[in-house]
Amino acid sequence: MIFRLLILFLIFPGAASAGDFSVTLKAAEESALAVDGQYKSAKSYASAASAAAAAAGSLIYPRLSLEGTLRYNEVVPAIAMPAALGGGKPLGDNWNYSIGPTAAWTLFDGGALRYGRRGAGAVAAARSADEESARRQAILKARIAYFQLQLALERLWLTGESLQLSLSQLKDVALGAKAGSRSRLDKIRASQETLARKRDFLRARADLSATLRDFSFTTGVELPGAAGLPLDARMAGRDYGGAEPASMLVQAEPYEAILGRMLPAAVAHAENETPAVRALRQTAEAYAASAGAFKAERSPRLILGARSSVDYPNGPNLYSFVQNSASLGLSLPLFESGRSSEKEKEGSLNEAAALAKRDEAAAAAKRDFDKAADAYKALMAEQGINIEAVDDAAEAARLAYEAYKAGGGTWLDVESANLKALQAKTTAAATNTEILLKLALLDSLTGSVR
Repeated sequence: MIFRLLILFLIFPGAASAGDFSVTLKAAEESALAVDGQYKSAKSYASAASAAAAAAGSLIYPRLSLEGTLRYNEVVPAIAMPAALGGGKPLGDNWNYSIGPTAAWTLFDGGALRYGRRGAGAVAAARSADEESARRQAILKARIAYFQLQLALERLWLTGESLQLSLSQLKDVALGAKAGSRSRLDKIRASQETLARKRDFLRARADLSATLRDFSFTTGVELPGAAGLPLDARMAGRDYGGAEPASMLVQAEPYEAILGRMLPAAVAHAENETPAVRALRQTAEAYAASAGAFKAERSPRLILGARSSVDYPNGPNLYSFVQNSASLGLSLPLFESGRSSEKEKEGSLNEAAALAKRDEAAAAAKRDFDKAADAYKALMAEQGINIEAVDDAAEAARLAYEAYKAGGGTWLDVESANLKALQAKTTAAATNTEILLKLALLDSLTGSVR
């Protein structure tokens, strides 16, 4: 089936010359990632959460700081002494200072700091998963826009080919009518068909213009100039019955090149966890860690401290001295109006809510994958029918015109056959695009294409 599909792709020739606007799918994806606000926001959030996780982990280890104080006392206490002993003696100085390094280490806190580190790590993992999900969505939107651009170009190309055929047949009928071998009615009908094709051609160019603007908006790829009435780059230099000159020649990658890149998604398996599902699971873990941290707050906290400082004054002796000290502090919450209990409950309930969302998101992702896989298989089977329909319609159009020229058919038969040939090719081109769209959706759910 893949071989037959490639044959169909070859029915529609790829771009043969460079246009004023030429873009590849890879370039469109890269540009979309550079401008997509959701992806850039998710990327910044992921970096911020990673920094927060590193900061939370540092609290577990000893902390060393330089501390200092400077204080002025207006009144200095003094001790009364007999005059024989020199009289009263001040117990210090108006100015007091202390400066030196201080170390502190939480020896035990019921695991509060470790729960905090675990929660921050889970949040960072969730934000990283959000970043990957946003990246895939940005790429998916870029691919959809690109495939729609391809389809608009293909429809314009096919409409142009149909218009050229109508112009050629109109010329033959007009010559026949002038020679008396064809009726004036046939000439009028041939002219009507040509006018219809010209109208279709103009609309196809307008549709391509609109698609180009949508593509530029989605991907951030700037258009080089006016996109009012563009043409496919393959159509450069061709005569389309006096059509308006091209405001821009547009070139995209041919279908067969894109198909080869996207096909791995057709055989990939559904992920156990899509990034969106993984983000919800990690969020639930963060809530669980938060609940554990608040529970640990009700435990005793033991902090070891050490300090070496230069102090002034040394009691009543007005000189500085080195003071080394160590401390061991213990604290135990006795009453807090149920704050930690309620916060623990909040964390547990948020965890349950996140897990429920995770399960729903996982089921939805599995459903979307199965639907896309089934649709892809159906489209591949449909394209086999389209291949035969294109061949039959082209042959029927050729035979109808040959029969008309031989006097064995009417112009209405020719017109009907031509229209069916155009419809068959357009349907096949649209199915090509649908196949690529399903492959792009499958890839967004598996991450198989890079």
